[in-house]
Amino acid sequence: MASASELPSARPVPAWRARLVSFWRWWTGELRKVAYERFAALRGMGEVPTVSLEASALAVLRPLPPDGAEARIDLAGLEPARAQAALRTLLERVGESRGRVQLALSPQEALVRRVTMPAATEENLAQVLAFEMDRLTPFRAEDVYFDYRIVGRDAAAGQLALQLAVARRERVDGFVARLRALGASVQGVVVREGLGGPAGALDLLPSEQRGERESVNERLVQRSLVAAVVILFALALLIPLWRKRETVIALLPLVAKAQQEAQATDRIGRDVERQVEDYNFLLAKKLSAYPVLAYLEEVSRLLPDNTWLQQMQYKLNGKTHELQMTGETASSSKLIEVLTSSKLLRNPTPRGTTTRGSTPNSERFTIGVEAMARPLPETVPILSSAPPPAAPRAATPAAPPATPAQPAPAQRQPAPQGATAPPGARPQPASKPAASASSAAWAAQRHPAPPAGPPK
Repeated sequence: MASASELPSARPVPAWRARLVSFWRWWTGELRKVAYERFAALRGMGEVPTVSLEASALAVLRPLPPDGAEARIDLAGLEPARAQAALRTLLERVGESRGRVQLALSPQEALVRRVTMPAATEENLAQVLAFEMDRLTPFRAEDVYFDYRIVGRDAAAGQLALQLAVARRERVDGFVARLRALGASVQGVVVREGLGGPAGALDLLPSEQRGERESVNERLVQRSLVAAVVILFALALLIPLWRKRETVIALLPLVAKAQQEAQATDRIGRDVERQVEDYNFLLAKKLSAYPVLAYLEEVSRLLPDNTWLQQMQYKLNGKTHELQMTGETASSSKLIEVLTSSKLLRNPTPRGTTTRGSTPNSERFTIGVEAMARPLPETVPILSSAPPPAAPRAATPAAPPATPAQPAPAQRQPAPQGATAPPGARPQPASKPAASASSAAWAAQRHPAPPAGPPK
């Protein structure tokens, strides 16, 4: 026979976990007891009377009658029918109309003791107690009814403190048979020692031997009420959903119509955008670069007086426009520095080799310079309610400051044929070519033409 010391020892449980488990068991037990009392009162069950059965008398221990009188009947000499009627009357005095009772055993009829078991046996404690019954009590497990309650836990030692109640089977079966002969429905067999305590009394009667707590009709009514509650709960959930569904169905035609209108509006918007893009294409091409006259005026402003052009070409080089200038100057490198400071031109680079010019101390150059793109004006939405801002004007170089008019030099008379230039005279270079009538007039006013020299 196995003993408690031979059972496998449990792993140590943390103290906080043991306290948490203990609190959880106490809390759920209290909730279960309160919920049972409340539902029992709603169902009209109330508290089951607890009775004690002696040799020839039966007394109700709790609850007592409202008048405070003793609830006791003497069964000696009574016929079975009269004894059943007397018991029924006694139970009705304490508020029980269904004949249910709970038998309380005296301390002489039951054994209550405190035992210690390993914590590892908690999951199957009833089987372990039945196995250890002949060691813990003077009886064997098959000769007794027992019940237990956990009253303490020692997490450090891994032990459980139990309160164990034991009663002999033949005595309990005899009491139950007598009560049933009187027409009572026995709901349990408890020990009188635990009555009225906060934890309740230990019930020794197995659940399969307990009488029915309600009749068939009562169970049918209870189930009907539960079904009605479930149906009402389902209706409370489904009716709002059904109403929302009806609202959605009513809104579907309006949504479809609005969707069609939105699609039509979207098509119109795409058509307008396409037309705007087509309209802006040529404008963007036109406004993406400055007019050629602006570049010509910028070149005329930047070139020094000792520089003149023989050729200037405006062409498209890849995706950018380029000015290619050919002429003569005193220093082509200084000319590149001058062109670098332009606001309309950038990246001046020499093209080809620099050769000696037609006049002394001059160089013949070919320079290519990139024409800067013109910033496009800000776009304005077509459907904008505010008036569109005015388009910015094309950036043009600032007008040169006014200079006092200089008297034109006397015009040389043409030399007669066959005449030669005096010794030491140098040939004069030709003036810069005019790109347009206005530009030529402005250049002639600023730089008077030098006297004509001998032909080259």
